This record gives sequence, C-alpha cells and structure tokens, in this order.
Amino acid sequence: MCGGWRGMVGSWGSRCRGLSAGMRMSGLEGRRMEPVRADEFKVRVVSHGWCVQESDEALVPVPFPDDSPAGGFLAQFERRLDFCSAGHTHYAVVTVEHWGAEPEPDRRTVWDEVAEAVFVSASGVAAIWSDGRHHELTLLAPGTWRVRAYCAGRAEVAQADDADDVADGIEVYVLQFWPQA
Repeated sequence: MCGGWRGMVGSWGSRCRGLSAGMRMSGLEGRRMEPVRADEFKVRVVSHGWCVQESDEALVPVPFPDDSPAGGFLAQFERRLDFCSAGHTHYAVVTVEHWGAEPEPDRRTVWDEVAEAVFVSASGVAAIWSDGRHHELTLLAPGTWRVRAYCAGRAEVAQADDADDVADGIEVYVLQFWPQA
C-alpha cells in the first residue's frame, strides 16, 4: 500500500494517496486488497482525547468532548467516534483508509488496541476534533460506515508523557472505513 503508515510518519499534515484501479483489488491469490484512498493527518490530542464527527455540527446531538468517557479506546456516539489516547497532550499520526468493501484485518504491525464501531454521515464529510476542529475528512459517500480502528505506541506515548518528554508521532492510529451492508 503506497509505503504503508510507517513510511508516512514523518510527513506531517494531511495527505491523500489515491490508488489505481489495478491496485484496489487483485484476483491473484495471496495479494492484499488495497483501499480506494488513504488520508494521513497529524492529529492534536488534548486531555487524552480526539474524535471523528459529522462535519455538519448541527447534526451531532452531543458534540465533542461532551459525555466523552474517561477510559477505554473507542466510544461510539450518534454521528461521532471518540478516541482515548494513552498520552495527555501530543500529536498522533492518524491514517484513514477508505474501502469499497470490508477489508481484511490489518496485520502490518502488532496493534495495542483494535475496536469496531458504526459511523453515520449525512453529508459525506467528517471532521477531526480535539481542542477544536482540525481537519476535514471526505468520505467516499454519505451513509452508514463500519469503522475498524487500530492503535499502536500506547505504552510508549504514556511513558514519554510520564517523563514529560515530547511524545509527538509515537502513537499511531489506522481507521478503516467501509460501507455498512
């Protein structure tokens, strides 16, 4: 997949990688399906949290960070997904993969956390929030999406946080979005 997430960690900001039709699906045995598109963001984590929510805030009954849980990894709300980081304040690398169908589980690394949720977007656009709106994420279409979330680097970011070290780029997330059947 276009270098994978490890090759992209140093390229802060948002980035979109489109893949050719031949790379998206392969009929060859042993080949991994590829996402239709992948976006990478540098996400500011504040007070252990950040979220993906419907871009049209008027459609979000409970906006972030209201009712955000104090623990866990992923909490699902109506039109909002909250993520609890192991670090208090830092920048995490978040790759969002857009799939046309359910992908195989990601095995590029050993993940500290894996969870699934449902995300509904009436507009087809989501926003990434922490201490404010930071990035916009265009989904493949409006609708109901399954989301599989992965995270690595949790122990390392917690350790850096405890030592008052810079923790930027240590915690890595991959979010796989695909249409709900």
